Amino acid sequence: MRQQHSSISKSNSVSPKELTPESFQMIMADSVEVMEYYYRGKIQELDQSLAKLNLLENAREIASLCKEIVRNKAILKKIIIKKGGGCSTQNSIK
Repeated sequence: MRQQHSSISKSNSVSPKELTPESFQMIMADSVEVMEYYYRGKIQELDQSLAKLNLLENAREIASLCKEIVRNKAILKKIIIKKGGGCSTQNSIK
C-alpha cells in the first residue's frame, strides 16, 4: 500500500511546465527584450532553413517550418504587446 500512496502523491504534483505559460517554456529570460531578441533570431533562423528547402522533396519539412514560424511570430507579438509596443506590432514582426 505504501507504494500506491507514493505514486498517487507523485501524480498529484504540479510539473514546472504547468506553472509556466506555454509561450515562455523555451527560454529562461530576465527581460522582455531578451525574449524578443531570442524569438526574432529563432524566426530568422527558421526562415533561412525554409529558403534552403525544395517543395517537391521537402513538403512536410516546409509545412512544419511554416507552422513553427507562425507559432513563434504569435509569441513574439505577445512579447511586443507586453513590452508596450502594441501599435507597431504588424510592422516589426514581418
